[in-house]
Amino acid sequence: MMISVHVFGLVTSKDESKKSIKLKNILILILFAVLHTIINLYLDCSIKTLAICLLYTMYFYIIFDKKVYKSIFSAVLYIILLVIPDLLTLCFATKILGISKVYFYDNLAGGVISNIVISMLMIILIYLLRKPLKTVVNYKLSNNVKIVTVSALTLITIAIFFYNLISDFRHDNDIYTYLLVIITLIVILVTLLRQKMENENMFKKYDDLLTIMKNYESDIEEQRTINHESKNELLTIRSKLSEENDKELCSYVDSIIGDKKSVKSAKFSKFKYLPSNGLKGFFYYKFIEAEKKGIKVSLNISKLVENSYLGDMKTKDFKDLTRIIGVYLDNAIEAASTSKDKKLGIEIYEVKGIIQIIISNTYDNAIEKDKVGNERYSTKGKNRGHGLLLVKRILNENNRITSETKITDSLYIQTIKINEK
Repeated sequence: MMISVHVFGLVTSKDESKKSIKLKNILILILFAVLHTIINLYLDCSIKTLAICLLYTMYFYIIFDKKVYKSIFSAVLYIILLVIPDLLTLCFATKILGISKVYFYDNLAGGVISNIVISMLMIILIYLLRKPLKTVVNYKLSNNVKIVTVSALTLITIAIFFYNLISDFRHDNDIYTYLLVIITLIVILVTLLRQKMENENMFKKYDDLLTIMKNYESDIEEQRTINHESKNELLTIRSKLSEENDKELCSYVDSIIGDKKSVKSAKFSKFKYLPSNGLKGFFYYKFIEAEKKGIKVSLNISKLVENSYLGDMKTKDFKDLTRIIGVYLDNAIEAASTSKDKKLGIEIYEVKGIIQIIISNTYDNAIEKDKVGNERYSTKGKNRGHGLLLVKRILNENNRITSETKITDSLYIQTIKINEK
């Protein structure tokens, strides 16, 4: 059985150096195999499951140098998966081969042949699921209490059901009820893990964009400075040409200066009152994205915002804000792009010491107002409301930011309010 544990560790390991064969690792594998045998011989039921889980955790920690929480999670996941080959072996022996339940329980369960078959099936299962297993095991889950709790409860529940199944197997009980419960619990756990990954991927998308835009802002501002300096030089040349009455050259220089003026009043300058902490570039990126989709964007940013606390927010609050803005803008752009009028509005004001960011868009879909913000509901269609659900979670955890939704016959309006403290 420890061979399949080792294969699980190899498949889910990111460190290629851990995949080489070393004498020390072989000796440790033999030692753990002996300990595994002792546990199987002298312990029963749930106590045995917990002891084996601890053994696997130690093995992953020692051999593959995984962190403690990763080792625990790997052990839990392995034991959950192990239920599948266990039950397949059970069903095959009793339903296909016609071996009596009593004989299987007394002579085969836990024996050498049974363990070899289960190990082989487990290795095949690990190989088939190698990509999702590696993704799940190496995903950052340590700070999610919900997942850790549900994983532990799932393991305990599966152990109870499975060993109840084994202990009652002498009788004429139907194993399919147990199998259904176990599969249901596994599906719940996988769904929870998937939701966590979707959340993190969405957050990462907006965080990465914010980081890129910080650098982009610096480049744009530098270019604007260069354009301003070159424009001043051209004005000097223009003045000298005027004195010489060279109308043709004057006209040419005027055309260049006109271009420089358009550069100065380019789209990016519309966001000049926003702080240069990534937010300016973030809005600019979404602005361009909307225009590329044929959306007419109206923008109104109050000068009062320029020196506001928007540029001095704590890292967590600022990230929460950009994630909310990102979700709202993405939704607004997509909804507006499919609407007849194709309009998007962005307004940012300071009202009585509170910053307000108003994002409005035209839409065509019928909106069920009472369902907005509920899981998987979106104005964009079926199963597309995940972003709004994440926003709801952020707002529940951050008292500094609030949001209001207003829906008219033609506009969907989201108002974000940011308190100073």
